[in-house]
Amino acid sequence: MKKALLAAAVTLAVGYLALALFWNMGGGGYLGLLVAIAVMGGFIIYFNETKK
Repeated sequence: MKKALLAAAVTLAVGYLALALFWNMGGGGYLGLLVAIAVMGGFIIYFNETKK
């Protein structure tokens, strides 16, 4: 459960940071969302690899 909360918190923080950084660019909201999804995907792969 701790890993899931950590992954969710980091994903929200990175998504918000990316949204703030890319806001003035065209499609900044979409880039923030894309970065957040990529981070969560990385966490899923990492936690599945370390479980074995």
